Amino acid sequence: MARPLTATVDLEAILQNYRYAKKLQPTCKAFAVVKSNAYGHGAVEVSRYLDKEVDAFAVAAIEEAIALREAGVVSPILLLEGVFEGDEWALCEQYGFWSALENAQQLDELQASRAKIEKIFLKLDSGMHRLGVDKETAPAFVAALKGCGQVGEVVLMTHFACADDLSDLTTMQQLAYFEQARQSIGDIEASVANSAAIMKWSVPEGGWIRPGIMLYGISPFAEVSGRSIGLRPAMTLSSKVISTRKLKQGDRVGYGLGYVAAEDHILATVAVGYGDGYPRHAVNGTPLQINGEAACLAGRVSMDMITVRMQNVASELAMGQEVVLWGGDVPVEEVADYAGTIGYELVTRMTARPHYRYTRGENAQ
Repeated sequence: MARPLTATVDLEAILQNYRYAKKLQPTCKAFAVVKSNAYGHGAVEVSRYLDKEVDAFAVAAIEEAIALREAGVVSPILLLEGVFEGDEWALCEQYGFWSALENAQQLDELQASRAKIEKIFLKLDSGMHRLGVDKETAPAFVAALKGCGQVGEVVLMTHFACADDLSDLTTMQQLAYFEQARQSIGDIEASVANSAAIMKWSVPEGGWIRPGIMLYGISPFAEVSGRSIGLRPAMTLSSKVISTRKLKQGDRVGYGLGYVAAEDHILATVAVGYGDGYPRHAVNGTPLQINGEAACLAGRVSMDMITVRMQNVASELAMGQEVVLWGGDVPVEEVADYAGTIGYELVTRMTARPHYRYTRGENAQ
């Protein structure tokens, strides 16, 4: 018997979210961003399912891209962080990868490698100050890339720092900076929009959008769920009750004895913990469901187990009952809020310990 912890991933939901992103920006081509193991959803399985429809995929690093190619994925793949070593340019040519480029060393190593690359995405630092060239040097980089005889097309890209905050004017300032750089270069495609920008900002027409977290049905905005803004959540993390016991008022539970029973009730132990990716800093009261009824965390999260109680103390608790940790009527964004983090982190920190089950809408794969 396997440990009863399952991450059920609805591949059709991910495809529908990709189509929704394209519908919101209909003049643009769209990457499906599958970095970090498709945000914890399984990059190979997700990419195979989307392969016949997407314009291209995007990953963080070359090892992620190679894993997709070796799994049979044929769509173009972009390395969002570019190459880390000069010899990776030859691999980009061999596998047909596209790459971001953001500094002089990468440019020099590309030219020295003589590798032929179909598309280079020149990253512009428009204000996030993490990666990229500035608007003064961008024209020279574009000229060098176009003149080296190794690059088929150059696209200008940037990344927004505050697109998830609609009251912050930083995104408008970054867009203005980006357009200044673009005008100084001339005719060049653009790629600026992450999930938040796709959904709520006016971005340059044409070019490439980069839906990431929204593909998986998770909101890029604080205090709202993906479902409430038209997305289909893709993952349900579930486990089972593996033990029950009666608590009396005043009994204390867990490491540090941080939960104190306010009344007599049944306590359940569930097979999941921070070793599986469930957030260690989730507090008492973090929501979940048992057999479809509201329940909550009661005690500190352990490595392999949590203890929980029903919201309605009169409800029955028994071994083997299904526990939904997030998904369905338990939004991952709400669980993340109780843990002092964001939905992005919860799903991407998933380990290999849960059994992954893939469905296509209602039909199991």
